This record gives sequence, structure tokens and C-alpha cells, in this order.
Amino acid sequence: MKDGNGYPQQEAYMALCRCLEIHGWPKSKSHDYVAYVQPVGYPHTALICGLCKSPGVIWLTHKERDAYEAGQRIFKGAGSTIRMKADDDGLHEGCVCGCMT
Repeated sequence: MKDGNGYPQQEAYMALCRCLEIHGWPKSKSHDYVAYVQPVGYPHTALICGLCKSPGVIWLTHKERDAYEAGQRIFKGAGSTIRMKADDDGLHEGCVCGCMT
């Protein structure tokens, strides 16, 4: 299904922005984050961690990871006006160094 601009319609997912260096792999009671992708221009990006001032990456749920693999690059964040654009460098899964918090 496509939106009014001809792009694939986006489901109501909840991607999250967190840095890798300080806040690492997010833990949530309502969402299971399984991978991350880098925003366009990372690390020189306008996307900033939601908990500090470091450059952030886009953390994805299972459905968002599948959508990324299917070609989706724009993901909905918290709130109705937040959207984040991922680059084409691929998914990052597994352990992240420095994510002990």
C-alpha cells in the first residue's frame, strides 16, 4: 500500500535513537530492539541520542528490521512528527562494545 506521495505506507513502529558509546543497546518493556542502522551521514548526522548529546543510531524492532531488509529507509520515532532516515550500509546485529548501561 502506498501513501499520498507514492511511497510505501509506513506502519506504526517505534524506532529509537540512542548512541553506541554511552547508552548502547536499549532495553524496553514494550519493544524488543534487535538491530540498529546508521542514519544518513553518520557520525556527522543531525540525529542525536535521546539521552545525551552524542550522535545516535536508529534502533529497530523485529518488524522494522524486516522492513529495512525489504527496502524501507524512513522510520517513525516517538511522536507523530519524528521520522528518521537510515543509510544503505546495512543492519548491525549482535553485541555492541561499550553498551553496559
